[in-house]
Amino acid sequence: MKLFCLGDSLTFGFGMSRNVRWTTLVEQETGWQVVNRGINGDTTGGMLTRLGPEVLADIGLDRTQRLESRILLMGGSNDVFFSGTDAQARANMAAMCQRLMGEGLEPFVGISLPVDWTQAPRPWAQVVDFEQSARLMKNYCAWLRQFCRVFGLPVVDFAQDFIAPDGEIRHELFWDGLHPNAQGHRLMADRLKQALLPLQR
Repeated sequence: MKLFCLGDSLTFGFGMSRNVRWTTLVEQETGWQVVNRGINGDTTGGMLTRLGPEVLADIGLDRTQRLESRILLMGGSNDVFFSGTDAQARANMAAMCQRLMGEGLEPFVGISLPVDWTQAPRPWAQVVDFEQSARLMKNYCAWLRQFCRVFGLPVVDFAQDFIAPDGEIRHELFWDGLHPNAQGHRLMADRLKQALLPLQR
């Protein structure tokens, strides 16, 4: 089985060595071939552009290959950071999901991590309002969960493990307030493995 992961730095594994990234851990521990198509700084617009040439072209039209391929979409943080709105992220994620469903491929939708805005890189705060972004991302992720419920799409809720029972962000799982550390990647890998378990042969 082959899993394409299309996304931004949360998918790429920004700041962490390859051997501890969640995509690598899932590949090592499940037998799935995991193709990491994360690009640091990418937006959902970039993901939508790359979906055809980097994912669909690789899968091709062979029926067996399509049956053995899955796609995980996760993005939206950079849209919010640099535009101050989640409108484009909503539109692009919906467009990608609809395109894949039209191709007969059911996507997994990954829920991006919450923004630990008090710990975000100070230099970046000169161009990004992280406090506002944290609120917008919370609303965007809630919308994305609802979108998936309406269209019956499977969700991999990575964000769930980064929020404590009292609703507070688990600061110890980030290395810069935006990206997970090794412990965070471990939790993300475990979360995805649970989602893939029903598909294991």
